[in-house]
Amino acid sequence: MTAPPKPPGAEPFFLQTDLGQRFCLFHPPAGAHCRGAILYVHPFGDEMNKARRMAALQARALAQQGYGVLQLDLYGSGDSSGEFAEARWEIWKDDLAAGCAWLSARLDAPLTLWGLRLGALLALDYAHQARHPIARLVLWQPVQNGTTFLTQFLRLLTANAMLAEGGDGKAAAKSGGTSALRATLLGGQMLEVAGYEIAPALAAAIDSKDAGKLAPLGCPVHWLETSASAERPLPPAVTRLADAWREAGVDLHLQQVSCTPFWSTQEIAESPALLAATSALFDGAPPVVAADGGMPQAHRARPAGPLAALPGYREDVLGFSCGGEALFGILSVPAQAARRAVLIVVGGPQYRVGSHRQFTTLARGLAAQGIAALRFDYRGMGDSHGAMRDFEVVGEDLRAAVDNLFKAVPGVEEVVIWGLCDGASAAIFYAADDARVTGLVLLNPWVRTSGGHAKATIKHYYRARLFDPELWKKILRGQLNVGAAAGSFLRIAGAAFGKGKGGVSSGAAAAPASLPERMQAGLARFRGKVLLIISGADLTAQEFLDTAAGSAQWQGLLAGPQVSRQTLVEADHTFSRRVWKDQVLHWTGDWLRSW
Repeated sequence: MTAPPKPPGAEPFFLQTDLGQRFCLFHPPAGAHCRGAILYVHPFGDEMNKARRMAALQARALAQQGYGVLQLDLYGSGDSSGEFAEARWEIWKDDLAAGCAWLSARLDAPLTLWGLRLGALLALDYAHQARHPIARLVLWQPVQNGTTFLTQFLRLLTANAMLAEGGDGKAAAKSGGTSALRATLLGGQMLEVAGYEIAPALAAAIDSKDAGKLAPLGCPVHWLETSASAERPLPPAVTRLADAWREAGVDLHLQQVSCTPFWSTQEIAESPALLAATSALFDGAPPVVAADGGMPQAHRARPAGPLAALPGYREDVLGFSCGGEALFGILSVPAQAARRAVLIVVGGPQYRVGSHRQFTTLARGLAAQGIAALRFDYRGMGDSHGAMRDFEVVGEDLRAAVDNLFKAVPGVEEVVIWGLCDGASAAIFYAADDARVTGLVLLNPWVRTSGGHAKATIKHYYRARLFDPELWKKILRGQLNVGAAAGSFLRIAGAAFGKGKGGVSSGAAAAPASLPERMQAGLARFRGKVLLIISGADLTAQEFLDTAAGSAQWQGLLAGPQVSRQTLVEADHTFSRRVWKDQVLHWTGDWLRSW
């Protein structure tokens, strides 16, 4: 059997619109004949972040089947122009129009809209207005009701408030809960939720959307609903909407797929079953667009108010290879770049944009100060190809990124690596082996061990809870499951003080060096300068500080003249508030100019 032709490499580019540029990644179809064009509509906020790898895997699979697939970042999202606070629902629909027009000009083929979560609701709203002839809709776990979705999103703010107050709910009570937050937001006041500033106009638009009123009559609809088990009954809300659509005449194909909710998992997750089920939808002949489907309309984005011009820098897409795999990055380049550039290393369940676009904001802020900055996805992350890998084995990826940074920005003589969490740990492992690296910016370095994490939890969480009057009031009122709480504490205490994994029994061979020990050795080999930035309200940061406090070697390193330290007492792990992100940018820029 002859193997199918391998699709050409993905093409990253910026698509120019009336409101700046939109980042696009186009996956050309394999083979001589294009079977169809597909526009992917990503989900909202950090769901986009978590789902990026699944979207890339599916796009590459569909390209292999002969379809041209365009991934497009909406305004104020991902790598596209604008701030999330300026985003509007109608601008996003205009972005879809721009993507559809680009695909129609590139490919003479039927057009499919493929949306995930709120992106599916946006695709439904766009298709309902028939601004382009749509041959098919593919909906991954669609949001059915904007009001419900907005309420769930606002719960993130009350949840964060509870965590900030030690989990006792006082801050959440002060906020008035989601009802008060909704009234504040829809009453005209912008809110910052989980690192995203959401405008009242966008919130009102989401709040008004109901899939029940957007029955897509002009094309077949493939709805893939996910659950822990494909044998589970469909949720009643899904059944009701499906019945209403069919009664209205929708050509609906509803399928339940066993799938991890990868858009919300703590770590990046894949769902082979969903990938396979979606690819199977495209195995047959593509739908034919009705003759009266209409012609693409010209794209003209609606303004969201005055927008600041780019302050003396540009952004370029950067594609390069490592180990035979394609990697993608975004380079923010000032008009006159300094000799020292910054490589941003992404860590944890993120890709080059970062949670709440923190790396996009950082790179643009540095470029505005005259410092070139590259952020990229190493192999297996985000848009880049290859298998997912551990942060300890990404040295080749970092070297490829540094090589291409130097090629892309003439005049750069040295590089500083900026890393958060295990991105900081990866930077430590790599830096001493590349003479071009002269500095490190390390935020909340990851030194996680089961015992260290347990001790940090007891010291910095349970101790605060023990002296919290609200806790004792709950106990006296019978509002706390004391048995469950005690069991949880005992399990953590066992990990903290027991002879668990990693312990060495008498007479046993010496255990391999722990992660903190390997990191200490790596940093000891590095001769450049270091800026350490710590979040005061983050267990990962506290575990690092506790580890360092218990080691003479770590204490000696951090006390050295080459190390500068800053602490943001109230900040969480990802510095999610705008004021915290701005402070980190300020500290980074000042430090880079100080030597």
